[in-house]
Amino acid sequence: MLYEGANGIQAIDLVGRKLPRDAGRAMLAFFGEVSGFLKDNADDDGVKPHIEAMKTALGHLQDASMWFMRNALGKPDNAGAGSTDYMHLFGLVALGYMSLKIAKAAAAGARAARAADDQAGGATLEAKLMTTRFFMERMLPETAVRMARVTAGADSVMAMPAELF
Repeated sequence: MLYEGANGIQAIDLVGRKLPRDAGRAMLAFFGEVSGFLKDNADDDGVKPHIEAMKTALGHLQDASMWFMRNALGKPDNAGAGSTDYMHLFGLVALGYMSLKIAKAAAAGARAARAADDQAGGATLEAKLMTTRFFMERMLPETAVRMARVTAGADSVMAMPAELF
């Protein structure tokens, strides 16, 4: 995160410019890449325990993205009110995807380390698998909250008249 007042600007840029660019081509490509990885690696030891959690999180991102496509152009306040949560939601899904790629490699390495009786190397790789599990169980579920905030719209954010501030 950038703590120089830029988080909100980056979030609005993501929702207002990057998300709709080229009819959402980059976003759709990301969805396809993650979905393809999940499908292709559904039986991998490092990925399999986390497939459902990642599918759920990706679904939240897809739903929030489509909600913006339907509700932000006609009412720009919706884009502003939900953009920071959307940026965090996107980040959680991207980190989850990278964690699964690391877990896939770590599971393969841990198998090789066990075969070679390399306890130290195996322990390091097992730690990476534990880290992925932690992220999937403790961090990734936050996507549900972020999606709920995005799809709540701007009404409660914009309800108070300026003179009451």
